[in-house]
Formats: sequence, structure tokens, C-alpha cells
Amino acid sequence: MGDYEKDNIRDAEVDEIESGDEGKKKNYRTEVILILIIGLLLGVMLKAESLKRVSVGFSDYKVEGGAQGYDMDSIEKKMIEENNAQSKTDAGATDNKSGGAGVEDVAPSGN
Repeated sequence: MGDYEKDNIRDAEVDEIESGDEGKKKNYRTEVILILIIGLLLGVMLKAESLKRVSVGFSDYKVEGGAQGYDMDSIEKKMIEENNAQSKTDAGATDNKSGGAGVEDVAPSGN
């Protein structure tokens, strides 16, 4: 074999090795691009479906309020009445313990 043939063989071996690296880079790029495209399509699909079901956002003032299960005004009044009743019973209990004279009933000393 001559020098010319040996050089051609070496060049062919080098070309095969280099072409193998480019193929891997192309496959990696292709995979990344496909993942990005799938992610984009999935995001668009989720957004479109959520717009059909979720009514929170810029146009909330247009949405009519539904009937609530609880009447907060009546609950608040009931709690205030219970608190007042509890306060009265607590005040009566302290009067009974101190022998009927509460703190308010004691006259201040004239010092």
C-alpha cells in the first residue's frame, strides 16, 4: 500500500467519527425542540380549557353573585347576643363571689 492509500484510509476514519458527533447533536436539538413544542401546545390547551370553566379575572364585575348558604348578618347578630349574655353571666358570677359588691359598687376613698 502506498502513502496515498494510507492517507485516504485515515481521512475516512476521521470523517466517520466526526459525523457520529453531529448526529447526536442533531438528535439532541430535535428532542429539545419537540419538547418545547409539546409544552407550548399543552399550555395553550390547558389555558383554553380553563377559560371555559374558571370565571375569575378581569370581567368579575359582570358575573352575578349566587345565593350564599349562610346569612352572615344573622350569624353576626347571634354571636353578639351570645357574647352579651355571656358577659352578663360572667359579671353576675363575679358579683356573687365577692359577696355582692362588685368593683363598680365600691366607693373611692377620699385620699
